[in-house]
Amino acid sequence: MFTRYSNHKVGKTLDSLKLPGIRLGLRPYNPSLENATLVEAFDIAIDEFGKQGLMVLADNHVSDPKWCCDDNDGNGFFGDEHFNPEEWLQGLSTVANHVKGKSQVVAIGLRNELRGPHQNQDDWHKYMGQGATTVHKANPNVLVFVSGLKYDTDLSFLKTKPLNINVGNKLVYEVHSYAWSSGSQSDWIEQPVNQLCGRVMKGLNNRAGFLMSGPNPSPLVMRLDLDWALWAAQGGYYVRSKTKIVDEAYGLWMYDFETLRYPEFPQRFQLVQKMLMDPSSNSSKSYIIYHPLSGQCVNVNKNHELELGDCESQSRWSQEGQQIKLVGNGTCIKALGDGSLVSLSNDCMSKQSSWKTLSASNLHLGTIDGEGQNLCLERESPTSSRIVTKICICADDNIACLDNPQSQWFQLVTTNM
Repeated sequence: MFTRYSNHKVGKTLDSLKLPGIRLGLRPYNPSLENATLVEAFDIAIDEFGKQGLMVLADNHVSDPKWCCDDNDGNGFFGDEHFNPEEWLQGLSTVANHVKGKSQVVAIGLRNELRGPHQNQDDWHKYMGQGATTVHKANPNVLVFVSGLKYDTDLSFLKTKPLNINVGNKLVYEVHSYAWSSGSQSDWIEQPVNQLCGRVMKGLNNRAGFLMSGPNPSPLVMRLDLDWALWAAQGGYYVRSKTKIVDEAYGLWMYDFETLRYPEFPQRFQLVQKMLMDPSSNSSKSYIIYHPLSGQCVNVNKNHELELGDCESQSRWSQEGQQIKLVGNGTCIKALGDGSLVSLSNDCMSKQSSWKTLSASNLHLGTIDGEGQNLCLERESPTSSRIVTKICICADDNIACLDNPQSQWFQLVTTNM
């Protein structure tokens, strides 16, 4: 847009796309947009984001304006028909300078989902290094987002050859993960869920998660206080692949931008939206116990029993050996038996107060009862906030066990906030 279409007007662009109804629809609400250039419209949009307290990542998506993406669309890799590296670098510099005074623009993404038959590691290192350096030189305040190969699902090649560039502490690696990235939808019905979940996480760690460990870990848009983004916010498109008024099945909102497509989204993902690890914090680390299926966190009620509730007021926990203790209290989580409510106890030396993660998913918190059988934490029912211990579901990773274990998935999440 900045290198090819910066002077094009919004109204005339809509006319060229044969969208007169959309142009007419702008007038009552945003009359100034009709005669604005595309760059001016970009500024109007991100300035409004700033007023609403939103942060902006300016992403370089495609060079030729069209629906993205496929392997042979000419936009996939450096040197493709519509992807001139020199023009790309010029565009990055232009945008980085353009947003320099806009504090809400916190990051620039170098390129979305590199792909196609021409992708290779040598050119990736060459041009991503140049792109990151170009952005940082023009605007050292913004984070620089770097994506990998194979539609940005793979950064594994950095294990053997890191991206050695100097952009201060502004480098952020980005990785994409889709429902279809690790098999088909039917796999979750036809295969043991714990094992499949374990393979998915192992694969993601192998392709990208390793970047968060080692002597020089980098932030990663991905289990360690992840930063994340969701495709997509909008509920539809004026035009997509030459088809007018297209629904976005993955949109957070419906087309009207008023109704959530998935009403449970705010609760299911409430913990993911919270900052959990503050690099500048001097507070000691503790744990939150998170229940992924409900999106809720474990709290202790007035009867000293465990229950699920809002993650804003979650209880904090410490782990001493295999004991899970309430911070500042000294009491620990103890199982009483199959089907019994879980509560706190001063008896922290019994077997029922000893907990460990089970199954390939590492998402079961299990103990052993007086008869030697494994019991796991479980939400009592989909409509209950109470937590009980029940016989563990498929925690032995038996390939013949296809029961759904997600009601028993609990995770210790580290925080220093």
